[in-house]
Amino acid sequence: MALPKDIDARKYYRVAKQRLEEAKVILTKVELPAAAEYLGGYAVECMLKALIIVTTPPSERPPPGDKTVKWWKKEIGHYLELMRAAVRKRCGKLPPDVTSALVYVATWHPEQRYEPGPGDPAKATRFLAEAETIVKWADQRM
Repeated sequence: MALPKDIDARKYYRVAKQRLEEAKVILTKVELPAAAEYLGGYAVECMLKALIIVTTPPSERPPPGDKTVKWWKKEIGHYLELMRAAVRKRCGKLPPDVTSALVYVATWHPEQRYEPGPGDPAKATRFLAEAETIVKWADQRM
């Protein structure tokens, strides 16, 4: 869809799309499932943040730039479950496939970077499929 007008939302939106594509390449070409899942989680996080920004009334948003980062740390951090609740609050009832995808990916966290091992290809494949469902759905609401 169209790029969001808000500068911070636009940045998160573009990063989300980029990280999802990178995750797919890492899984299929480089065959590193843990790395693919890790980047896929950031794709979901960034797309949800973009959606939250564009669906939050301007009067309730921080000014663009550095204050947005502080807003995230205070309000939501990296927690996909909290982002899901924020999106549900702003967008209403979510489609069943998006709800299911959000529940599946909610186990992701940035601390996965400290977990050794190559990861599970089947799990990473499903994770990226669920991430793509979320990103596509959110993209249609920008």
